This record gives sequence, C-alpha cells and structure tokens, in this order.
Amino acid sequence: MSLPDADYLLDCLTQMLEIPSPSLHGEAMEAWLTPRLEAAGLAVTRTVRGDLLAQQSGDSPRRAITAHLDTLGAMVVALKSSGRLAVRPIGHWNARFADGARVRVHGDEQGVIALGTLLPLKASGHVYNEAVDAQPSAWDHLELRLDLVDTSPSGLARQGIEVGSLVSIESQARVTDTGFINARHLDNKGAIACILAALRAGASVKGTRLVFSCAEELGIGVSWTMLEGIEEVLNLDIAAQGEGQNLCHDGVTIAMMDSMGPLHPRATQALLRLCEQHGIAHRRDCFPHYYCDGDSASQAGMDLRNALACFGADASHGWERVHIDSLMALSRLVGLWLAVPRDGALSR
Repeated sequence: MSLPDADYLLDCLTQMLEIPSPSLHGEAMEAWLTPRLEAAGLAVTRTVRGDLLAQQSGDSPRRAITAHLDTLGAMVVALKSSGRLAVRPIGHWNARFADGARVRVHGDEQGVIALGTLLPLKASGHVYNEAVDAQPSAWDHLELRLDLVDTSPSGLARQGIEVGSLVSIESQARVTDTGFINARHLDNKGAIACILAALRAGASVKGTRLVFSCAEELGIGVSWTMLEGIEEVLNLDIAAQGEGQNLCHDGVTIAMMDSMGPLHPRATQALLRLCEQHGIAHRRDCFPHYYCDGDSASQAGMDLRNALACFGADASHGWERVHIDSLMALSRLVGLWLAVPRDGALSR
C-alpha cells in the first residue's frame, strides 16, 4: 500500500462538504459515495434507514470501520407573519454557532427551493442598540431570513416552504495555503475522506465492513443490522480542541474514554501500537461530552470491542478547522489497521 494522496483526500472532502446531508437526509451523500466505494471493488448495500454498508462480495467480516455521513442541520417549525421562519436544530448544536449561517431550504423531494441566513431576532444595532447584546443565545431567539420576494405565509406555501421543511447549513469551506481546512461539517466528512484516501492508496478491506451511518448526530448511530457478525469496531470521528483536552493537531487522537466510559483496551492498544511502530504522530485523550457510532451498539447490548481514532479539529459543531496533516495521519492509520491480518487485531 502506498501513502495516501493529499490532493485526492482534499478533493473528496471539499466535494462532500458541498453536499447537504443532515441526519436521516443523506440520499445525496449516498449517491456520491456509492460509486466511489464500488470503484474500489466493494459491494454496497443500503439499510432501510439509509445507512451505507460496503465490503468485498462473499466476505464474512469480523471487523468494521464506521464514519457517519450525516451532519447537523435544522427544520422549519413555523412560518411567521413577518416572513421569517422559526427553526429547530437537527442534532445537538448550540444556537450561538448558527447565528449568521448561510442555509438552503429544501422541498419535500430534497431539492433546494430557497436560500437564506440564520439571524438573531434583534439583528440590527442601528435599530435595537444595546438590546442586541442582551438577547439570549437560544434557538427560540433565532429566525431564518429568506432570500425571496414573497415571504407571506401563503406565498411561502405556494413556493413549497412548509412546517417540516429541511434546512441544511452551508459548509462555506475555505482551504488556506498553510494547510488548514475551515468549514462546517468536517464532522464527519473528514473521516470519510480519510477512508477514501486509504482505499485509493491500495488498502484492502478483506475481513472488514465499512459502515457509513446516517443518524449519528441524533445519538442513534450503528445497530445490529449494520454490525451483524462484527466483533471489533474502529470508529472514526472528530477530536475537539479545548481546555483540558490533549488532542493531536497534526496527527491522530486516540480516545481512551468518551462519555460512555472507557473504549475497549485491547482495540485501543492495537491502534497505539500501530502509531508507535509506524511513526504516526498521535496523542491519547479522554472526551467528557462525546458520543460515537459504536456507543449506540454497545448501549444496545452488542458484544463488541470499540476503538475510537480521530482527526484533531478546533470549534467542533461550529466553525470547524482541521489541518491536512491530521487527516493524512488518520488516513495512514486506517490503511495500516486494514492491513493487519483478518484475525490479527482480534487475537492479541
């Protein structure tokens, strides 16, 4: 296996960041991802819910890699007489990170029918003066301003905007010449890009199932249907920078514990050995307010060993930023983990 191609990884990531995929609304992402997995020689199936599973035809995997394809978003909950829309979040994210976001409003068939901006109720200092600073940061104090001429409730209904309309948040991706990627939704399209780069570099998935869940941000990640026959899971996700954290900015962050408790020591130690043996920059960290795909399977009582490896990022669930070195390190670790003989990680 060769080293991952940074240009290919970045190209995949920037393409995915343009594809709306709030939880349970991942059809466009699935349509983009499926042919790329099939080009790597994998058979792809789709669950009833909309998760993607990929593995070699005829294989009976005992290991899996998970990376969720869903992102945060919002939904229209009321059409206001002012022409603005009240919204509620899809997934768990604070309203302070929604303020100023550019968004797309989708019709029932998920096509984009309007653009707009999320704003606080008091959005102009020229009008409200110091009251702008005093208003709470909460979803009840945000509204969606549409870039439409007719924003009366009847006009909005005629244009297909109703209570329950999906709102996706534009990523507004920006890549700097210093190697940083700034964007919303790096969580978790960054991890998917790492998998695709590892496959392009020649990594074999024999004995492994790739699982791309569509509802992780709702706290209902992977389930028995997706992990039947699986004993060990490598969860790939984002590691968040912050006070008291020990993430690796230019490499891989290996989680020792998340909010459910310790990750499985045998699976975790296998990742640490790979990093040490192959010179991959890494750190160990514990995540106090964190949930990953495999946690839902463990909560359901599945007999699994979960490990969690992450790219390091700043401002998770907000204006996220990652350095390409961290993504490349995680992609390399994925390839090395896949290269362990089918039973190698299970028998240590």
